[in-house]
Amino acid sequence: MDDPGGLTPRIASRRLDAVDLEALAVGQDGEFVWLDSALPAGAPPRARDRARWSVLAPCDGPFATRFRHEARRAVLDVPTAAATWFGPSRSEDRPAFAVLRDLLCRTPTLEEPLPGLGFALGWVGFLGYELGRESGGADRTARRHADAELWFVDRAVVVRDDGAAWALALVSDAEPAATSANQAWLESVTGPPTVPSGTVGTTSLPTGVAATGRVTRAAHERSVDACRAEIREGNAFQVCLTTVFTLPVAGREALVDSDADPQLAEYLRMRAVDPVPFAAYLRLGPLRVASRSPERFLRIGADGTVLAEPIKGTRRRSPDPVADRTVRAELAASVKDRAENVMIVDLMRNDLLRTAVPGSVHVDRLCDVETYASVHQMVSTIGARVPEGTSRAEVVRAAFPPGSMTGAPKTSAMAIADRLEDAPRGVYSGVIGYFSASGAVDLSVVIRTLVTVVGPAGSAVSRTLGAGGAVTWSSVAADEATEVETKTRSVLGSLGAVARW
Repeated sequence: MDDPGGLTPRIASRRLDAVDLEALAVGQDGEFVWLDSALPAGAPPRARDRARWSVLAPCDGPFATRFRHEARRAVLDVPTAAATWFGPSRSEDRPAFAVLRDLLCRTPTLEEPLPGLGFALGWVGFLGYELGRESGGADRTARRHADAELWFVDRAVVVRDDGAAWALALVSDAEPAATSANQAWLESVTGPPTVPSGTVGTTSLPTGVAATGRVTRAAHERSVDACRAEIREGNAFQVCLTTVFTLPVAGREALVDSDADPQLAEYLRMRAVDPVPFAAYLRLGPLRVASRSPERFLRIGADGTVLAEPIKGTRRRSPDPVADRTVRAELAASVKDRAENVMIVDLMRNDLLRTAVPGSVHVDRLCDVETYASVHQMVSTIGARVPEGTSRAEVVRAAFPPGSMTGAPKTSAMAIADRLEDAPRGVYSGVIGYFSASGAVDLSVVIRTLVTVVGPAGSAVSRTLGAGGAVTWSSVAADEATEVETKTRSVLGSLGAVARW
């Protein structure tokens, strides 16, 4: 957007000494979004681009603006300093993506402050699965929290994979008071070398606590067979069938510091045992989101290039080298896994074609097996280019929800899954990431994610973990149920919990 009213917004930056992001997160008093990228030892070199930058963005700056979509209404909380851009605080009965398109159009254009860093401040947060109702999905809303929440953040700390770190802040000649506050914040950012002892406390889950399934294992297996019946009738090729496991909210041990965030403490435990490129921790109002996602949904460059990297097909590695090579070869040759992957690639190609330059959609690699420290996984890469001036909100809406969480064809598969699940998914199966003021976008698929809602007193009232898998004609119900259990372990295992259904 052109600079309205002569605000001349720009990014001021300051190089920092080594910053411990855990300590910085622990030190946050209010709402923040932490996009926490890392790779495990042994990750393939080409995966480095997925985990080059981490971003921790507090939502307390003078320009910070909140957009949430709840009960089908858009609610905007706009501070005085940002009203020239985004208008007054208001509530609107409008679709989420339509409001997002307008907000992105009104967002001041800022240049990327560092080479290779797509994030130039901007909008951070999540879009929940139920926004799929705006692109052919079921007409549902999430329970207990908003369907989407994004913050325009004017402060952030960014850390490169080599440890180099910078503080970024938005300044504007026409807003001296807000600019002075952000410049003072910029100078104040430090960061202790380690998490202070006793600040976080211990997580409160006793070893062996059960996360209870929304349905029984037998009921889930019947739903798998129902999906296969739909496939047999020609109503879908693949259906992503999911369920939810609920953790207890009572009987939790007290923390050392009563003001500490117990969900952040749990996230730090997850982080210690499971480095992934698209992890995130969100503290937004009553919502706490602890995500250990390895999967990118979409990356859109400021130049209009688009990249999607769906994952379908995962095998746990074996400590025995010979057996491990066998596991990898079995995944590479698996007819079922390749079929799942190719279906999603075709679906993503179709989704991107809706907004891309004709002829620009291409598949860079198909069913490539990447080897990490603990798993082998099958990844494909689809690229495209969108015309200059294309709204990033429209590109995302055209591909939303992520195809790896719906099945194919998308509309039919979503309808089948919704009928069988008979419940909203909420944050799970949606996306987390940023819409940068540079025009760049990077969003992950919300999988392996613990979602907590807290009450007015700060205690948890709901704690859920979604899990699922792609059902095809060759699926075996018992195997699909076992796969669901397996997918809960990366989160529950680090907390000493197990899935029961």
